[in-house]
Amino acid sequence: MDAMSNPFETPARELVLTRVLDAPRRLVYQAWTEPEHLARWWGPNGFTNPVCEVDVRPAGAIRIDMRGPDGTVYPMTGVFKVVTEPERLVFSCTPVDDKGRAIFEVVNTVTFVERKGRTTVTVQARVVMATPAAAPYLEGMEPGWAQSLERLADQLASMQGTARERTTSGITAVAAVTDREIVVSRVFEAPRELVWEAWTNPEHVVRWWGPRGFTTTIEIMDVRPGGMWKHVMHGPDGTDYPNRSVFIEVAKPERIVYSHGGGTKGRRGVRFEATWTFEALNRHQTRVTMRGVFPSAEDRERVVKEYGAIEGGKQTLERLGEHLQAWAASANDTSENDFVITRVFDAPRELVFKAWTASERLREWWGPKGFTMLSLRLDLQPGGVFHYRMRAPDGGEMWGKFVYREVVAPERIVFVNSFSDEKGNVARHPLHLGWPLEILITVTFTERAHRTTLRLQGHPINATEEEHRTFEDGRTSMQRGFTGTFDQLAAYLAKT
Repeated sequence: MDAMSNPFETPARELVLTRVLDAPRRLVYQAWTEPEHLARWWGPNGFTNPVCEVDVRPAGAIRIDMRGPDGTVYPMTGVFKVVTEPERLVFSCTPVDDKGRAIFEVVNTVTFVERKGRTTVTVQARVVMATPAAAPYLEGMEPGWAQSLERLADQLASMQGTARERTTSGITAVAAVTDREIVVSRVFEAPRELVWEAWTNPEHVVRWWGPRGFTTTIEIMDVRPGGMWKHVMHGPDGTDYPNRSVFIEVAKPERIVYSHGGGTKGRRGVRFEATWTFEALNRHQTRVTMRGVFPSAEDRERVVKEYGAIEGGKQTLERLGEHLQAWAASANDTSENDFVITRVFDAPRELVFKAWTASERLREWWGPKGFTMLSLRLDLQPGGVFHYRMRAPDGGEMWGKFVYREVVAPERIVFVNSFSDEKGNVARHPLHLGWPLEILITVTFTERAHRTTLRLQGHPINATEEEHRTFEDGRTSMQRGFTGTFDQLAAYLAKT
């Protein structure tokens, strides 16, 4: 590829960079406008983009959160002003501080010109507003763009090396890739949220991970950036394969990136960086792509020959598909639109179950973060009611209740969750009149190595179409709310 040219002579607050890329214009434009590609190259070397959202149309919004090598996150917003496919993009970029205030604003004009299968990209970055805090950012603007365009070239090489994947459900595709990569992809008849849960919940992972004939023991699986995943794969011949990985990026429910190390006695170890992507083709189908990048072509070839990595990857995804089918069959009373949240607690199952079922324990942690339990009444049996009153940080009060359907100690609790009045009658959400009156909640408790995986799953019942839409729109709020509640449960368990 041609080297980057020097910037043209421009005003002090304007930068122009040009690069000739060995790829057709259609593909280059795609790399700029599809978030799954944009996230792989945007930003200087060592940066990742855990949030990359672009609405490529005039007045469409841009949101990119760049994470630096030291873990610092640099949020950026923007707006597309001109979109002329595949010739020209004009958009603003506005980095913001931790209070959401603009640090500076740049208007970028990007043009794409193709000649003989190669594309000349010209980036003109014009600063239109800057605060005093912008100085270090503006000093790094030229090297930042130069490194981004280098990364774009690498991404285009990867995109061109990847064979077209077949999207037929149940077909595993092995891509023709660069000489350091293995890419295996499969389409599953399951919604993306369900596939994500099967990948990130240890209770499910042990049922499908690895080639056929293998079993897996998980010591720890902390699915968050910086979290550890230690597990041992047991081969059909009794050989153990210890594995240790560290999660680099977890962007639910789209992408997981981790660095991997493993092997077995008598063989050289295996190192690579793995990226798993989860693409929702529609509400019922999800494409999962597993990409492993090795330090060298020699390392890749050795792992393919010694460990059967390509066939092993295919069989692993086949087993995931079989697990998803079995899971769906065993949960035929479950809607694909259920809200699901999972948490692993460092406590035995008996203790976690008691925290959910004893009034003196529920008082200590149940409810949104910052709320105080004022009173409660608990009748723990099918048909029984948990009725409670809470005070919000601003002094307001609210009532809620569970009506139990199943209580199977210490494995499972099923109840209908509602807001209520002081007499226990079902009531509307005090802040959102369109919220469903009743939500069926199933909580399961699974223990492994003295730690408990709690899975909460819920969906509206006896609800109107409007209430179902409100429930769908409220998923982010529910995720935050239950995360805060489970934080309180974890703190309570730690001190009991």
